Amino acid sequence: MSHSATKRCFLALVVGVALALRPHASPAQGTFRSANVDAAGQLRIVRSNAEVVRPAADSGQVGFEQVALSTDHRIVGWVALYPNCCTSYPIPLTLVLLHSDGRRTVISDELPVWQWAFAADGRSVVIRQAPVHGAAPTFYERRDVRTGRVLATAQADSSTREPLPEWVRGAMRKRAPMAPPSNKPMEK
Repeated sequence: MSHSATKRCFLALVVGVALALRPHASPAQGTFRSANVDAAGQLRIVRSNAEVVRPAADSGQVGFEQVALSTDHRIVGWVALYPNCCTSYPIPLTLVLLHSDGRRTVISDELPVWQWAFAADGRSVVIRQAPVHGAAPTFYERRDVRTGRVLATAQADSSTREPLPEWVRGAMRKRAPMAPPSNKPMEK
């Protein structure tokens, strides 16, 4: 074999190996087509390639609610419901964000997540939290969708007369609130 033929074979081998080792687009890197809770109470997510994903419930979790897609369809979010000793209904304690690449961002505090929505910027979510019972303040947080890190906070109670920040008002208009009702009526 001549020197140039050897170089061509070697070059073809290198190109072949490089093509074989390059990252391939996986179904997990596409987008989500839809997401909902089916009649059996199971979360059902459909990817853009029609693959159906049914995330397993976490330990102790009894349900899924408030399922939503981000505007770019790259994130599906939901709240996980857990039993509560002092109520006849389960409470939403965790917000889970599933990214199209398979990563999850889990947001959980001591308070229930009664309402949440993707913020207009597409890079954060806004959550409304309050105790299960009692006349306590309602807390709002804007959190990063990748890390769950708190970006901004606001608080409202029956004595507060100041309007909530626009990042709260804009996001909370998008979704109907769950019980318990806010201690201060939402501005429309």
